[in-house]
Amino acid sequence: MKLGNYFFVLFVFCSLYSRAQVEDSTNYYIFKKVKENTEAGMSALAFAYPSIEGKIVTMEEFKGKVIFIDFWASYCAYCVSQLPEIKKLEEKYPEIAVVRISVDEREVAWKKASDKHKLTGYNLWAGGMTYPANKYTLDLFYFDANPANGLPASFELSNPIPGYVLINQQGKIVTNWAPEPGTADLDELIEDLLNKGQSF
Repeated sequence: MKLGNYFFVLFVFCSLYSRAQVEDSTNYYIFKKVKENTEAGMSALAFAYPSIEGKIVTMEEFKGKVIFIDFWASYCAYCVSQLPEIKKLEEKYPEIAVVRISVDEREVAWKKASDKHKLTGYNLWAGGMTYPANKYTLDLFYFDANPANGLPASFELSNPIPGYVLINQQGKIVTNWAPEPGTADLDELIEDLLNKGQSF
C-alpha cells in the first residue's frame, strides 16, 4: 500500500472511531439521565406506542391500575416461550393491565408473530431499537454503561429481553426487573399492590 493511501485509511478510521466515541458518549449521558428517573419509586416513563389495530396507546389509559409490561421480540426464542405465561397472568389478574411491547425492528415481524401466537389484549410495537437511546425500551434494557470497555458506554445486550416492568396504581415504578410471569415472587408483588390499592 502506498504511503498516501495508508494515511488516508488511517484518517478515515480515526474519524469513524472519534465519531463513535461521541455518539457512544451521548448515549451514555442519555442513559444516565434517564436511569436517574427510572429507579424504584419514581414516576414511570410515559409511552405512546401503536397497537395491532393501529391505535396509539399511552400510559394514561392505565391510570389507577397496576401495570405489568413485557418487553419482547419475535426473534427472541425465550420471549416467545413466555407468551403463554403472560396469557395466564392476564387471566389470573384481570384487574391489572398486562402490556406487551415488542422491540422488533420490523413491524411486519411483530404483526406476523402476533398473529401466529394469537396475541390479544394490549399488544404494542415500540418501533425497534432506535438510536440514540431516547425511548423507554432502550433506556431500560439496551444500554449497559460499562467503563471496562474503554468507552463510556457499551452496546452489549445485557440480558435485555424479555424484560419485565411492574408499575403501581399511582404510576410509580415498583421494579424495572420484575420477576418472571408464573412465579410466586411476581404473584406476591402483584397481590401486595392490589391489597394496598383497596385501602386507598
